Amino acid sequence: MLWGFLGYRTQLATGLAVSGLSDQVPWGLYVGNFLFLVGIAASAIILTAAVQWLHRHDLAPALIPAKLLAIVSVFMSLLFILADLGHPERIWHALPVIGGLHFPTSILAWDILALSSYLILNIAAVFYHHRRQKHSPPDHPASTNLEAGAAFLLGLSIHTTTAFILAGLPARPLWNSAILAPKFIISAFAAGSAMMFLLFKISEIHFSLALPASLYRFLSRTLVVTLLGYFFLLGSELFVDLYSPAYHSRSAVHLYLGKTPHAFWTDWIYLALGMITLATVLLLHPRLKIRPFFQYMAALSVLFGVWMEKGLGLLMPGLVPTPLGEWAPYHPTGVEIRTSLAIYALGAWLLTLLLRKFLWQHQLSLPAVTASTPPLDLHH
Repeated sequence: MLWGFLGYRTQLATGLAVSGLSDQVPWGLYVGNFLFLVGIAASAIILTAAVQWLHRHDLAPALIPAKLLAIVSVFMSLLFILADLGHPERIWHALPVIGGLHFPTSILAWDILALSSYLILNIAAVFYHHRRQKHSPPDHPASTNLEAGAAFLLGLSIHTTTAFILAGLPARPLWNSAILAPKFIISAFAAGSAMMFLLFKISEIHFSLALPASLYRFLSRTLVVTLLGYFFLLGSELFVDLYSPAYHSRSAVHLYLGKTPHAFWTDWIYLALGMITLATVLLLHPRLKIRPFFQYMAALSVLFGVWMEKGLGLLMPGLVPTPLGEWAPYHPTGVEIRTSLAIYALGAWLLTLLLRKFLWQHQLSLPAVTASTPPLDLHH
């Protein structure tokens, strides 16, 4: 964290000139990480909806760590927006009450309000669940229809409004698509399921959190369904843009066919799609899907694949070429990379502290797994 924030100190003193951003490419690594983390934060509604509306009370012990992940993800996403500002002290202009949000005409105002409301709701829900778990059985849902409904609506809205910020720009044909918002939601559920799978595994090891095998089966099935849905939406986009390409298809043609002066992003998107495809194959293979090594490989492949595709893999082809036909290269500088790593390190540290407080002290877990417990099978 110290090494990374020393890099941000250079940006704070010098300005965004030390970054790879320019007039042609105003968004880069910071905004790409913001798009990814908002999706991770929204994915916590999967467990909330399953516990409350599908009556999957066996998933209830995972609610608190999932909501802690959502809280930290929102916090990190806001830090990335702060890092993207040349003058971070001017953030007060976008704050409710004291600033000018231009609500409801500004999509950005909707996004700020949705993120703030979702963050406050999850903080309140964690303390509520924490108190209820002390007086309820470990498998008690500790949730209400009102809280679950609000979390579900806000979880969908934070990523929908984020997608609308991009989709509402008609001069950027790669983003100006009605399918962008559902694609964002589906990829968010995929990456969030993979992240929660890894988080719960780490929590079991370091915080004595014993979770049922049914939780991992649920996450695995969610991951498979969302990945298949993601490829369906991607195929629909490719058909429209590549089967009968028009002027508005030029960004997609440049991105997926490599017909560009800067073919780096074509290789980038191919690698991202390759990792997502690998994860899908591993999760669908009848033998590989039950082996822990390939489960971890699939989860990591989804995380990195979605991060690459939804982040710079979406931003750069949408920004270049510009509406004027200009080609402006972009590569993250060392300052941007250091600052990004510092924010992720800060988020990991904060998540560790929160997990220790809410899981380790009060042992919010199921009874210890015994030898008679059936082996873990993600696809029973």
